[in-house]
Amino acid sequence: MKELLEQDIEAVLDERVRPLLRAHNGDVELTEIGEGRVVRLRLLGACAACMGAERTVNDVIAASLREACPAVGDVRVETGVSRELIDEALRFLKRDRR
Repeated sequence: MKELLEQDIEAVLDERVRPLLRAHNGDVELTEIGEGRVVRLRLLGACAACMGAERTVNDVIAASLREACPAVGDVRVETGVSRELIDEALRFLKRDRR
């Protein structure tokens, strides 16, 4: 069931969402389908730091997923700087600067 839902979500992202995001130098990545069919996504590129990201998430991404995949629970999207980038910056800042 989870694999089929993942395939359906990827199809919606490919057909409806990614073309819009890529037109603005952005993209989206499916990171997890969690308990309760909570879909977690990550905005990439210019979309990750866009001031309009919240509206894009609600009006485009979540609406498209819920319309095409009624089995989807909540849709949560990570925007902004990735955890990996934050960790790398902290490692850099904590280095001994002798």
